[in-house]
Amino acid sequence: MFFNIETDIVKYDSIENSIHTKALFVRNETTTTLPAGVDISYKVNEGEKVSLGKKILEIIKNNQADENIAIKIKQLDDRLNEIKQSDINNNFFSEDKEKIESQINEKVAELKNLAKSGDFEKLDTVKNDLTANLYKKSLIYGNGSFFGKNVEQLQKEKATLEGIYKNNTDVIYAQAAGVVSYSLDGYEQILSPANIKDFKLSNIREIVNSLNSKKSNTGKGTVVGVKVVDNFEWYTCSMIGTDIAKDLKAGKRIKLRFAEFVNVEVSGEVYEISPPEGDTCLLIIKISEHVNDFYKKRIADMDIIKDYNEGFTVPSKAIVVKENIKGVYVLRSGMVKFVPVAVMTEGEDRCLVKNLSKEESSYKASYEPLRIFDEVITTTKRVKENQVLTDKI
Repeated sequence: MFFNIETDIVKYDSIENSIHTKALFVRNETTTTLPAGVDISYKVNEGEKVSLGKKILEIIKNNQADENIAIKIKQLDDRLNEIKQSDINNNFFSEDKEKIESQINEKVAELKNLAKSGDFEKLDTVKNDLTANLYKKSLIYGNGSFFGKNVEQLQKEKATLEGIYKNNTDVIYAQAAGVVSYSLDGYEQILSPANIKDFKLSNIREIVNSLNSKKSNTGKGTVVGVKVVDNFEWYTCSMIGTDIAKDLKAGKRIKLRFAEFVNVEVSGEVYEISPPEGDTCLLIIKISEHVNDFYKKRIADMDIIKDYNEGFTVPSKAIVVKENIKGVYVLRSGMVKFVPVAVMTEGEDRCLVKNLSKEESSYKASYEPLRIFDEVITTTKRVKENQVLTDKI
């Protein structure tokens, strides 16, 4: 009886095991908010890298700026005193958040009533109070989030504003090396590496949901200012399933790909994985590479490439086991030859394999290696090793 022997051609390919998720960016960012009523002379372009001490811009102040600057200095001073008297890790200023929201709503309602009544003399006082409350809101929790600004950044910002207040002209220098941006989104001190130890899954979910609810994430800031972003040490925060997290350990090196940055791939290191909340964990990854335009976004799509392998691809049904060694039957000059291989990944239809190395226990010098364009037999039960197939000669 004659059986039809089916074969397939060996190809060279790569297979990756990846996870698609949303990444929230955490960066070292030194910021300075710029007061209203000033003229600005920019010395550095957006996106330009600067060294420590580089002149970024000059501020030329006029009399109209004094009132706004004084209000901001007072609010900064008040906030610093509050932080000294509070436990910064206690509910992330939740009581402050409710209190300031209530005060803002009261002032907005009062402004509307004054505008209707025509009491313009009191209108300016209420407007100044509202400005102060809005600025205090940004100091407490940014754009509706949960962390307080760290003390060091608040002190630097206060010192800068005091310098502008005392002088008609002031120069802003880079307080650290990095990339310059003129867009502030309110999360610079909130999503800081210094706060990572306090991150909780619920807090990160709050920010991600807030950003996702916006119609577009163009990266345009809501505050006029300047910041210098550390472009060689930054972090991503992602929410992943516990079934995925079990394969990731702190210190594991992985590859990351960002579709919104021209599919650039960078190396990352698993920094921390939180205890699960239900079926979800918070995954924090540390990155030590520069990515063009990464400072423009706070959230982006990201692929976590857990494993990446290159090798020969063969049909899954071509894999055979001979004397406890996995391999394939290959046609060589019309003769069936057994070639042992190491299986790296197994799929439903195809497997990724490689030739055995000399260090592997099943390696024998007499075996010929698998090569690209080899013809492997897929109807393995119809042949045996060293069988001659005359129609294949």
